[in-house]
Amino acid sequence: MKRVFVFCIGGTGLRVMKSITMLLAAGMDAKGFTIVPVPIDPHLDLEEKRNLQTLLGEYENIHNSCILSDGQRLNPPKGFFETNITDLKNLNGQQNDISEPIAEKRSFGQYLNIGKLNSDDINNFLVQTLFSQANLDNDLSVGFKGSPNVGTVVLGEMIKGADWFQAFCNAFQQGDRIFIISSIFGGTGASGFPLLEKKVRNYTDNTTIKDAMMGAISVLPYYALEDPGITDSDIDSANFLTKTKSALAYYENSIESDYHYYVGEQGMKVTYQNDEKKQEDKAHFVELVAASALFDFLSKSDDRPDTRQTMSRSIKEDVESLSLSSLGDAYKDIVKALADMTILSRIVSFLPEETQFPLTKNRGYDSDFYNDKSFVALKNFLERFAVWYEELASNKRGFAPLNIANVKVRKAPLSNWIKDFSLDAKDESYYLLEMIRASNKDSNPSNTIKFRSFLDYAYKAINKYTGKIM
Repeated sequence: MKRVFVFCIGGTGLRVMKSITMLLAAGMDAKGFTIVPVPIDPHLDLEEKRNLQTLLGEYENIHNSCILSDGQRLNPPKGFFETNITDLKNLNGQQNDISEPIAEKRSFGQYLNIGKLNSDDINNFLVQTLFSQANLDNDLSVGFKGSPNVGTVVLGEMIKGADWFQAFCNAFQQGDRIFIISSIFGGTGASGFPLLEKKVRNYTDNTTIKDAMMGAISVLPYYALEDPGITDSDIDSANFLTKTKSALAYYENSIESDYHYYVGEQGMKVTYQNDEKKQEDKAHFVELVAASALFDFLSKSDDRPDTRQTMSRSIKEDVESLSLSSLGDAYKDIVKALADMTILSRIVSFLPEETQFPLTKNRGYDSDFYNDKSFVALKNFLERFAVWYEELASNKRGFAPLNIANVKVRKAPLSNWIKDFSLDAKDESYYLLEMIRASNKDSNPSNTIKFRSFLDYAYKAINKYTGKIM
């Protein structure tokens, strides 16, 4: 079993991991890798972190409902929720939260213990030269507030003594890979990425880790924040580009990943509320593109390249709302995945009311099945997915290749609900018929698990028509 350890550094890392989870749920191909997310954020009470942990737990429960039967672990069906997502504590058989040590409840000045320095101590002058008073007063429990000079000092020590890093080392095996997600314009991501990368490459206790295939995505500025003079925030997005240039200059000769991806937004930047405590930002297209870098990385051969490969992505047309044609052919797999998940949502919503569906008797898709915890969990996850897509579509720049209104309204025509594209399936009956055909052809003994067979038949039925996108 090959795994990829995905280190999600800072708020951007968490949001990109959310997009990765949604794409995996929709059936994006992870090439047989198990995904092991490792969130790294010193912000103790960040809602984004709790939401991601909840989402990952829901995904894992749905995946396990497809593969666990009578104590046996079956191969997952192709398509929806196919890829296994697990965490470090499961790999190491631990019950405690091993990500907890990546946190500090002191100010940066207290962390440096500057209170014990005499006013005329040369070290005191050095600290005042390197850090502003605002830096020293920073409460580390809410992160580094866009200050990579602070993050470099604190994160280095946090990584050095963290239980999660040792847990990662204990679990890592030959053939596993490493992928690091971070922003380049903030505090936690910009400082944490090179520190973690060097920690891996300089690890001497296990050459399997030191020589592992490693990739990374660095997210450049893609949004702005409200004027800090109005919000009384310590973060000024006017400095994002300056910080990015400084980080890029350092990264140029120091990065040691085999594949290094970059993504950002030059023209259309949305302005978010400047609140470092909540960070309630909508899902963004750039985060989706950053998520796609992981799938590209997993498609690479096991042989490490001789030199570092620098990668990026572009769109075909510079428009405010992106559709299949304006995105370009390189995004067809993402559009198909979202289309598949959206049609699954339609099937899940109308099938419990379909009294004439033959598989009600033949396969047990009855009221008991639709009230079972696995189906309810799927329905809840699909609701989260719909909110995520609507945020992508309404953000700036918008990712909106689907006419969602056509899918939500019962009996609405389905042939043109993908913008700039026509499907042969005119309504839901086409998909139900294909589910029946998939059931009639099914000889897989693993499909005695009703929930497993439901997702299997639904994916085959949907792919019959959306496969045309590819």
